[in-house]
Amino acid sequence: MEKRDVLKINRQFLLLTRQLAREGRAAEIMTGLPRAVIEKVASLDMDEIDELAETVPVSLYTFRLTDSALERLLQMPRDAKSTYAEATLL
Repeated sequence: MEKRDVLKINRQFLLLTRQLAREGRAAEIMTGLPRAVIEKVASLDMDEIDELAETVPVSLYTFRLTDSALERLLQMPRDAKSTYAEATLL
């Protein structure tokens, strides 16, 4: 993965977090971030988001499923995956 790919992932993740927080949607569930971090991201302007995305050399997004949960999810019927993933992460 190239640095520009990480930058794009971070920027999109920060923008999504900010949007979810501002819309009053379930930002904690959707992002996995603590409320205090979400509130801070919600207060950032575009310049601050771009600077943060550009200067952090690793992905701010983390995968939240365990190996066993992912394996089980992959083997489930398509219509059961959403419910299982939601229940696993809550």
